Amino acid sequence: MHSKTESDDQRPFTGLALEVIGREGSVAFVRDGEVVQSTDLPSEVRATASLTPALESLLASVNTAASDAETSRDESSMPTQTSRPDFIAVADGPGSFTGLRIAAATAKTLAYAWGIPVVTLDSLSVWAAAVLPTGSTETANSDSDMPRVGQQMIVGLDAYRGQTFVGAFVATEAGWQSDKEIELLDRADWLRTLESASSGTWLTGDAIKPGLPTENLRVVDRKQTLASALAKLAHQKYLAGQTTDPMEVLPRYFRPSAAEEKAASSK
Repeated sequence: MHSKTESDDQRPFTGLALEVIGREGSVAFVRDGEVVQSTDLPSEVRATASLTPALESLLASVNTAASDAETSRDESSMPTQTSRPDFIAVADGPGSFTGLRIAAATAKTLAYAWGIPVVTLDSLSVWAAAVLPTGSTETANSDSDMPRVGQQMIVGLDAYRGQTFVGAFVATEAGWQSDKEIELLDRADWLRTLESASSGTWLTGDAIKPGLPTENLRVVDRKQTLASALAKLAHQKYLAGQTTDPMEVLPRYFRPSAAEEKAASSK
């Protein structure tokens, strides 16, 4: 457990979050559970080229803001440490094969260099958290922005090749709770899942496309970057001591690659 000690009270816990779940990605910086800054990676540039510059820009911005804040404080005030976060958070899958590899390798490299742990979360849990408004419930535009306890939600991520990664969640006082294991469904099973869902079930994810049977469901959009949602979830796991050694961080694909499937079918 990473409960605060007397020395820890002199500064907040901070974390750096990164994800490349789909074709694009995002990064965020969190301080004591509150997202300080977050940005999406540019859509016109591949994540292989844009992730590291985005992280450098984010850290530079956060450190500049912290430095400015420190110079305005009394000499008796405690400094704020932001140059090296306490943990790095990464979405480890499922998602884009290339994106997951880039994100995992970057998180592993930075965490090892800084001597800090990594917090991993699955991509569907991150998507689920991203449909909630940032901050407290008071920031919601209306009561409908917040799910009631017991509300069900389906998250669908495009797995390509006519398949969908599917997760089921139920709302609790503490947030969304996974209701079953992540599934990889073909189109027929995906359609059956949507058709059999209870009326009013929330639905989100990049697999939600026109033509799906969603008439009785409530399609909800993200209200924050995926990295912001990841950062806040990871902060909770970090405080609970649920961290991973950097050298043990690996992407979880939840399926073989196209090349592996082709090789297996030819045997």
